[in-house]
Amino acid sequence: MKQIRQLYLARHGGKAKHQFNWQWKTLVQSTTVALAFWAISVSNSSASSLPSLAKDLTDRGVQVWLKKGEHKQNLDSKGVILKGYDAVAYFTQKKAVKGSPKFQTTYEGAVYYFSSAADLATFKKSPGKYVPQYGGFCANGMANKQSSDIDPSVFFVLKGKLYVCASPDAEKEFKSNLETNVKKADQNWEDQYRWFY
Repeated sequence: MKQIRQLYLARHGGKAKHQFNWQWKTLVQSTTVALAFWAISVSNSSASSLPSLAKDLTDRGVQVWLKKGEHKQNLDSKGVILKGYDAVAYFTQKKAVKGSPKFQTTYEGAVYYFSSAADLATFKKSPGKYVPQYGGFCANGMANKQSSDIDPSVFFVLKGKLYVCASPDAEKEFKSNLETNVKKADQNWEDQYRWFY
């Protein structure tokens, strides 16, 4: 089931700002989402410039939770990020460690699993330090303007930030021109959803 809690759409045109404020509790069928976006595009001639969110919302296995001021995140059907892997272990153990629902918390709309109570406590002290870049989507995909799924065992930490990738090849491509690709991915991440408030 795909769910959206609060969806804020804003269209910018010169000095005038037109906002669409929609609130849905639960959208059960993806066709409802597509129809909603079709209705917006019919009623607003500039809506065609919006990203193809309807397609993103129907991506297999990805829930999109959007709230004011937030980006979408790569979550499973239970709202869990990083496919249930321990975000702290990437930093402290320098390896991908499967977390457990026994040690979990929620941060910015995503559920995080940890392998131990100690890692959970560490995360709670400074959660922003451990969250994956680009909402847990593939870093290389984001550099190429795509919200790609990940293999949680393919990761690297750079300047205190966690990056995950879809595959070893995606990681290799991203690292082949690391500084440029980080800048591109950062810019694409901001540009792709800047119309969400």
